[in-house]
Amino acid sequence: MKINERFIWALTTLNHKPTDHLLEIGCGSGILAELIAARLTTGKITAIDQSAAAIRMAVKRNERFINSGHSDFIQENFAKTKLSLQHYDKVLSFNLNVFWKDPRKELQLIRDYLVPDSGLFYLFHQAPYDISIAAADPLKVMLNQHSFEIVNVIFGKLHPLSAICIIAKPLSWQSH
Repeated sequence: MKINERFIWALTTLNHKPTDHLLEIGCGSGILAELIAARLTTGKITAIDQSAAAIRMAVKRNERFINSGHSDFIQENFAKTKLSLQHYDKVLSFNLNVFWKDPRKELQLIRDYLVPDSGLFYLFHQAPYDISIAAADPLKVMLNQHSFEIVNVIFGKLHPLSAICIIAKPLSWQSH
């Protein structure tokens, strides 16, 4: 099965360590989670999606990683989720609409779940039309308004549609 270029680009952009603990919000059918889990040794990816159908597909696709303890899939709305692992090295999301609306609660949860001082949030976006790096601007403003510092913005000239990734970290606990 051919994997969409955006997932390969996202995997490369994440550049996660085999020992990292990652949280994917809105995992869909688990394609990116599968690519991430394949590179883990002692790390783990927890993936959440509110769609029961998507989680069923993700579980089927990732059965070997679930059995080996490198993956876990949860069917629930992220804003209502209580996760057992307290801190993640990286939290990621690809095309989750909440970040274009009022993400206050979700961003606070992400702040709480990230490893203090070193955890990073990767916000990926690929619109249904071609975009430029300027597509990151409203997302950068939104992240800044919710106490995140922008670490980097990466533009992926993908086929057929470009994508962006905003890497952000929570501002230090003392400054908010």
